[in-house]
Amino acid sequence: MAYRPYETDEMQDGQPAIELASPWARLAAVIIDVLLYLVLSGVLFFILESSKQDPAVTGFTIIGANLGLFIVQMVLLGMRGQTVGKILLKVRVVDAETGQHPGWARIVLLRTVVNWVLSGIPFVGWIYWLVDSLFIFRADHRTIHDMIGGTRVDKV
Repeated sequence: MAYRPYETDEMQDGQPAIELASPWARLAAVIIDVLLYLVLSGVLFFILESSKQDPAVTGFTIIGANLGLFIVQMVLLGMRGQTVGKILLKVRVVDAETGQHPGWARIVLLRTVVNWVLSGIPFVGWIYWLVDSLFIFRADHRTIHDMIGGTRVDKV
């Protein structure tokens, strides 16, 4: 899975030019990622509740499992530019200028964590989240968090 720079030509070094991921592929990847957390939580809840575990044990187990999944997702994102959803949809996060891997700090800290912090601001976070999400329908499909991190999402 070698990164290639973004080119507008039809072919680059005998390979097809990079194509931006569609808004729908990006949305589907996010939905898959969210469903992973929901399914993991639901399965653990039913298993632990059916075995009559202490509610505190159930809660801590679910939190721990979701934290583990979060770590896996961030490692994948940092190493490959992809979460599980992005892998399944065959899209990845790349540097907006070079098409290369943007690096862990930009892809995880700037693009992901800063976006969560801004979305979590009381009373105005949901407005940021909505505007950020709607930016995906621009011609370049780049959201605000893509611009913060200097990234874009390409088809693999």
